[in-house]
Amino acid sequence: MDRPPTMIKAIVIGLGLVIVGLTVLLVFGIITRVGEDKSASTTMNTSNTVERDDTFVDVAVALPAGARVEAMALEGEALSLLLALPSGAQEILTIDRRTGEALGTLELLPRSE
Repeated sequence: MDRPPTMIKAIVIGLGLVIVGLTVLLVFGIITRVGEDKSASTTMNTSNTVERDDTFVDVAVALPAGARVEAMALEGEALSLLLALPSGAQEILTIDRRTGEALGTLELLPRSE
């Protein structure tokens, strides 16, 4: 039985080390990203209260009397609420999520055919 040449052994060992090294880098990258996501979210301090980042504030939003929120969507700084009105109609109320200021209202009317 002939032994494989030394050059082939060196290539196989080198490629094995490259594979192991890249696997270690991949695992390290995944762990680093997961750690960043957790540290960017809200954290608990010693008094068990949630610390919030400055992008959210507590504001009151005035809805029409008897209106019910059926759905909501967030796009950038705008929060859109789909409201079901007591009359049976619907409207979309868009507010600034930082200030609670109404940016606009879109009334959804039934189509008359």
